[in-house]
Amino acid sequence: MTGRERRPTAALTAVLPAGVVLGLLVLVWAATTGPVRMLQDSGRRYVFEPPTPTAPPSDGSTPAPNLREVTKDIRPIADLSWLGDLIATGILLLVCIAVLLGLRWLWLHRWLPPEQPEEVPFEVLPAQLAASVSNGRTAQLESVAEGAPRNGIVACWLRLQASVEEAGVPPRRSDTSTEFVQRALRSLDLDPRPVAMLAALYREARFSEHPVGEDARDAARAALESLHDDLAARRMTP
Repeated sequence: MTGRERRPTAALTAVLPAGVVLGLLVLVWAATTGPVRMLQDSGRRYVFEPPTPTAPPSDGSTPAPNLREVTKDIRPIADLSWLGDLIATGILLLVCIAVLLGLRWLWLHRWLPPEQPEEVPFEVLPAQLAASVSNGRTAQLESVAEGAPRNGIVACWLRLQASVEEAGVPPRRSDTSTEFVQRALRSLDLDPRPVAMLAALYREARFSEHPVGEDARDAARAALESLHDDLAARRMTP
């Protein structure tokens, strides 16, 4: 459905509640003011009572009555004061509805920041990724040897992740740290066992509460060296 086809529906949706509210208000007003004879005679009836005869002037002439004297005893029978109240109330309601519709239009047409362009993932060449991971070998080995075994293993994995990111591999929104690195290294057709071992040691060091000993550090260092040896061997293969 196009924008032109949606406009009448939107206008009808905006006006219909206002009409319902106006009708309910009129019904409430009619119920509280009592019966009003709307379909009977609503005009003004006038009763003319002739003025009281006065004594003729001494000169014998008859004075002509003026308009004030003729109409001073004319009184309206029908009371239509409620009609003015109804018109005033209706005008007030229409003004309120117009203000509400104007505010609604301003809200629907308010300024919104432009949408961010969708990121389009691009393919990273395996050679570029392999070079980035290989260049970070020294920093990764130094990280695993620093501090306590738990901290060293976590730092080693984060340094390996940084090497993958430096190659330009875009992470997915649903990726965890281990999923991102394992998915990237899988594209290099390496032996998955060292990567899986290093990822498991990282998760254990990062999220477990039991002590992590030097045996876990040694296992992480061995898995990292095995990964780099496999990577170097595949880079040398023509």
